[in-house]
Amino acid sequence: MSAEYIAENEANLMEELLSVRDKFCNEQKVCHSHECPEGLAVLKLCPGMTLEAWEILAERHGLNDWLTMPLDRNMAPHLNHVQSVLQKLSYKTEHDPLTGLSNRRVFERTLDQEIERSRRNKTPVSLAILDLDNFKKINDTWGHLKGDEVLIDFADLLARNSRRYDLAARIGGEEFAIILSGVGLVKSQQLLERLLSKVRDLKFNIPGSDEKFFITCSAGISCYKGMVDIEMHELICKADKSLYEAKKAGKDQVKTSDILDFESVTRESLVHANEKKFLFTGN
Repeated sequence: MSAEYIAENEANLMEELLSVRDKFCNEQKVCHSHECPEGLAVLKLCPGMTLEAWEILAERHGLNDWLTMPLDRNMAPHLNHVQSVLQKLSYKTEHDPLTGLSNRRVFERTLDQEIERSRRNKTPVSLAILDLDNFKKINDTWGHLKGDEVLIDFADLLARNSRRYDLAARIGGEEFAIILSGVGLVKSQQLLERLLSKVRDLKFNIPGSDEKFFITCSAGISCYKGMVDIEMHELICKADKSLYEAKKAGKDQVKTSDILDFESVTRESLVHANEKKFLFTGN
């Protein structure tokens, strides 16, 4: 029934519905925000339309944000459809569309929460930032589809080798991050060394050939133990600098930074020492 309805009505129905959407959603000076204090629902009766047919048409034409109402008063299937659409939209706003990993928005929110947890409980949190080595060469040599394949397989490796309570995210083109909750600098370095070893084992087919190519990645790690107050960008900056050092040293390796707490305490101690020196010597 759904297939028959779509075949008979899709062209005319979509022309009408899409023209309504263009009129109310794209034209300037027309209020279409959900927060608008005044609003109007436009009702279109579709005799013979089933929920199954609507789901197909909505997915095909980008109408998943439209609300459907049944005429037979059985609301359950339609409410389930709305719930399913909301879940899909929520997933899309928090995940990278190519790899399925968490996106930068979720990464930053989670890192901020983990820093606060560390500060409150005085437990460590480590941040690893990873970057695929020579990734541009893969795109330039074998094309972006092969580059996407590399990103997907690499992301899958990260997900499979991360603990359940860690967060793996794609934060840039070929840049990824892992938030390691409750893990200090030594253990996080060990975890990353094992991960890089598994990355070296990944194999990819060269298009039009029986040969294969391999990839490597570099990683930088920073750590915080909750002993002093820090901002999220400080932890990210430290990991970024360590990643730069790994690249500079030849790639395919892990570099770590000093623990932020110790560095801050050292700076504070030096300030106090300089203050005492000034009070007693005037210099």
